[in-house]
Amino acid sequence: MAVIAVDCGGTNLIFGRADSPADIEVAGVVPTPREAAGIPGAVAGVVRPLIDGAVTALGVGSAGLVDHATGSLVWSPHSRGGFVRLGPEVARATGLPVVVDGDANLAALAEARMGAGAGYRMTLFVALGTGIGGGLVVEGALERGRSFLGEIGHMIMDPVGPLCPCGRRGCWEALVSGTSLGRAARRVAERDPAGAVARAAAGATPRGEHLSAAAGAGDAEASAALAEAGEWLGRGLANLVAVLDPDVIVVGGGAAAAGEALLGPARATLAATVAGAGYRAPTPVVAARFGSRAGLVGAALAAEEARW
Repeated sequence: MAVIAVDCGGTNLIFGRADSPADIEVAGVVPTPREAAGIPGAVAGVVRPLIDGAVTALGVGSAGLVDHATGSLVWSPHSRGGFVRLGPEVARATGLPVVVDGDANLAALAEARMGAGAGYRMTLFVALGTGIGGGLVVEGALERGRSFLGEIGHMIMDPVGPLCPCGRRGCWEALVSGTSLGRAARRVAERDPAGAVARAAAGATPRGEHLSAAAGAGDAEASAALAEAGEWLGRGLANLVAVLDPDVIVVGGGAAAAGEALLGPARATLAATVAGAGYRAPTPVVAARFGSRAGLVGAALAAEEARW
């Protein structure tokens, strides 16, 4: 028996099919529709070619506010429009049972059960993608609050900071995320058009991965930009540790590919700024085992375990 998994992020819609969740491979990537109303049709369109008699269910993770109980996308800062009955519409279009949850929730489930958070009682997952999402797993089960726990990217960190897609200024994800690293890459390339970041971009629009590549090659300015982002990451983690005190923090998402250039400064800032610094054991901050596939693995796991 097999399941199909979809990770519908703020920028890309990634999908795959799996006989075992941990072994899922990406079958394709398409842009996430800019209108929320277009997301169910896009999901149905990409999964239909993967459906055969062996497929029993479909798991979908979506960025934004997701009502897991009804399978509805209530709101997303990255796609225009409001309430969409994502699960029911995809089920009607495909003839399959569909489970829907927040994309970071599903990535958190994968990492807590089978990844870098395995063996810990409480795992906080932080997804650095187009924005920042979060998921909390306690003793193997997702904690959703009333419905929407995990919108950690919209903590206000700097009231006069950069504008966030949600419409407010200084959200955490406006200061450190794939989007913010892209802005930093463009700033560095503009200051030095012949520098390492511009060379890594090779004529394309500089993005976060070009910043990481330049830092990995020893470029001081790129390294400084990642260190600054890491400090913002650490400040936000300090807030979350003060509230939740998790056993481990797992950092994933595309922007986390920057690795220790980002995570090292984040750990140092967390240790220095958390409430009671110096009197409490450091909270481990580790990279996700499944990398950018964590959302897909979690979606496959949720589909496999759902009771229809």
